[in-house]
Amino acid sequence: MKNHVLHIRRYLSPQGLIIAFNKRRYEINYPVKVWKRFPVVYHQTFADAVTYSFTLHLSFKDFQYQKLVYHFPPPILEPLLFKGTLYSLVEDAIFDGSATKYLQLFFNANQGISFTRRPRYEHFKNINHHNHRKSLIPFTFGKDSLLSFALSLELGIKPILIFFREPRSPYENRYKKILSERFFRNFKEEVTFFPVNSGWLRETDESGPWWGWDLLLTQYTLLLIPYLFAHRAKYLFWSHEQSCNQIFTNKEGYFINPVFEQNHQWLLSTNAAMKVLGCNSIFASLVEPLHEIAIMQILHHRYPHIGKYQASCFFDEVPSKTRRWCAVCSKCARIYIFMKALGIDPRRVGFTQNMLQQRKKELFSLFGAKTDESGSYDASGVGRDEQLLAFYLAYKRGVKGSLMKEFERRYLKEAQKRKQELLENFFSVHPPQTLTYELKQPLLKIFSEELAFFKKQNRSILA
Repeated sequence: MKNHVLHIRRYLSPQGLIIAFNKRRYEINYPVKVWKRFPVVYHQTFADAVTYSFTLHLSFKDFQYQKLVYHFPPPILEPLLFKGTLYSLVEDAIFDGSATKYLQLFFNANQGISFTRRPRYEHFKNINHHNHRKSLIPFTFGKDSLLSFALSLELGIKPILIFFREPRSPYENRYKKILSERFFRNFKEEVTFFPVNSGWLRETDESGPWWGWDLLLTQYTLLLIPYLFAHRAKYLFWSHEQSCNQIFTNKEGYFINPVFEQNHQWLLSTNAAMKVLGCNSIFASLVEPLHEIAIMQILHHRYPHIGKYQASCFFDEVPSKTRRWCAVCSKCARIYIFMKALGIDPRRVGFTQNMLQQRKKELFSLFGAKTDESGSYDASGVGRDEQLLAFYLAYKRGVKGSLMKEFERRYLKEAQKRKQELLENFFSVHPPQTLTYELKQPLLKIFSEELAFFKKQNRSILA
């Protein structure tokens, strides 16, 4: 094991906490009113968990072990964060095929982690007594969070929108700020931009894995706890769709979920775990019963005035500096074919390029997306069948393009043979796990109505 020892400390501040090591300090600050409404009894326990979650990956940075010494007690949420990292880390194996390498790295690195304080035994009495008419929504302007916003309004639940501003995502931050200003002018709904200064600890080295991004959504859930107290919100609405439960088996025999933090069981697990921080809110996903293509249909048909703000690009590539859709990532490719399949003009949401050109082929899961611009979900192939259906529906609508010709040549017969199976899966309302009864009943009614309308209006295409 490498002899380098990293001493990590954390301090409370009037507005949040400070993570400190190697003469560097990373402040996580809340609005004063928000932090003051978060009971003091939870501050230290909260700071322990946040600091640990943002620094855990430093024990195996660059495939080199280093000893981490935390100058506080073992976080009460340590088991949850360990499990989340363990299952999320193998996503990196999608690109190089060796899950064992990453699991061994993480297992061995954890032997070099220690804490210098005994566990504290505090009496937690305060809980967030919620107001059932409020919800927090981690908001990105993606299709899922937009539909969650629209559904929350229709259910009569006041949505509070929070965008996490990552310091290593300048293109996304810039464009989401532009969209948020337009959004406010239209709906008088403010999007709170929360600066994740500890995001500087994440890596973006293109030559290797991006260490530090594995617990992203779990970290965000932690960071939202003070807001749940401040707003007395009954709900935290993550926007995880049905597709997030899919797994595949890699060549080593591991079952891998390429978006583990978005699966519904993990949402329930984090909901249970956050009760140790006094969080009595309900974590749920309003779009859980739906696959992506069905979400797109409902968003753009029932709420077109909201759907026009959609921006689902990864925003990682240089073209994102000047346009809403980079057109060189797999997410742009996926959303584009879904729009074509549903008869939605991609220009309506700002697309300026045709994604069905031959040079875009490797961005699509159907054609084996494996480029540097492919996200883990697309590269894994779990979304392949949904794209097969999308290309088929686009073909039936008469959509043209080089990739449409290739689809017709290579996959049309398969799509025709499996049409009913694919339609039944991707345009159905699936049984939800995270929705409470009071949410489930009105939501399932909305979804059933919308999908029935779609099938009726597109009878000739679906026949």
